[in-house]
Amino acid sequence: MWKGLLTRDWAVLISALAAGFSLLFYGYVYAFGFDAAPMHAPPRYEGYFAQSNWWPFPIFFIAIAPSLYFTWVPMLQAWQDLRDSGVLRARQGVIDESKLWRLRQRLSRHRITAIVLAFLIAVFTNGWDWLPNYQVFFGSAPLHEQMQAACKFQSASFKWLLETESGQGSLLCLDRRLAPMAEASDAHIAQPAAQLIYNLVLMAQQFLIVFLAALVIIQLLLHTYLFAVFEHLSVAKDEGLYLRLNARSPLNEFGLEHWNFVLNNLYWSACPAMLGVFLSRAATSPEDYLPGQMLLGFAVPAALIGPMVATVLVRQARLPDCWRELSEAGPEVAEDYRRQQLWPLDRNWSSKLGIVLAFALAALSIGFEIHHLMGV
Repeated sequence: MWKGLLTRDWAVLISALAAGFSLLFYGYVYAFGFDAAPMHAPPRYEGYFAQSNWWPFPIFFIAIAPSLYFTWVPMLQAWQDLRDSGVLRARQGVIDESKLWRLRQRLSRHRITAIVLAFLIAVFTNGWDWLPNYQVFFGSAPLHEQMQAACKFQSASFKWLLETESGQGSLLCLDRRLAPMAEASDAHIAQPAAQLIYNLVLMAQQFLIVFLAALVIIQLLLHTYLFAVFEHLSVAKDEGLYLRLNARSPLNEFGLEHWNFVLNNLYWSACPAMLGVFLSRAATSPEDYLPGQMLLGFAVPAALIGPMVATVLVRQARLPDCWRELSEAGPEVAEDYRRQQLWPLDRNWSSKLGIVLAFALAALSIGFEIHHLMGV
């Protein structure tokens, strides 16, 4: 069980199942009227299918599946391929298939750290997002506080409040003169069962997508970290392995062509994740942004850019080992070294375009957030 958890693409299966469940949830929304507006609906009220940060969840889960796959199974294979490209070396003897298999298994154990960190990030992000209204949904907030939240967001998540007493809740949002009626009451109106299930599903969807997105980034950073400290890992010491950039690589990528290929495919697959950021932001007016949406606007673009920068820095740190080899070799090796490229892009322009597009979307998102914070 644990070997499958650590070495296989189980996260892809989870995202596929979540996408299927989210499609079935459409039926629940229709059955209990969360797509329809309440009586005397306030002017900005949005039902489930009017909220572009909720109804596309089946698309979100499908879109993240390729990134989950590329950051684990192909990356583990890329580690093994470093032997054939002359980067993964043995201090004595040869690196046979059994040694490669043990390397893959030992590296996979570090995935537990990635899973735990992704879970903690999901807890923090969703807690920050939902806690401000926790008492409204599940606690004992008085009616006037509940109505303040309902009138602020005017969405299907608060529909049970807006339907209070045949539309009286909606009228409070429409006519502020009625507000004292709500303020005079200390009553708390609990969610009906249908509303409770609806909101719990939304919370579960949001938690899971944040967990999976965080897992993508952490897995990628994990491989970069392991590459940086490889010689200090127990598996490297036990198996007598070390890494050395190949200054004579015929493909002129320091022998990292397999790793670069996976990264290029990953960034192509990550572009749809940026669309999720824009949909979330477009669904809410700037003055009503939730903390989680604000975090999302910075975190996702930074998470796309960060691993690429870290990858380049880690490779740069390994260049001195190449220089020591070059000092002992002839001029032909030095000429081969000058043809190598450190940037993790292969020479296929379609791959380069994927990274350029991902970086352009990330820059656009960060620029939008800075523009909003500055109030320009």
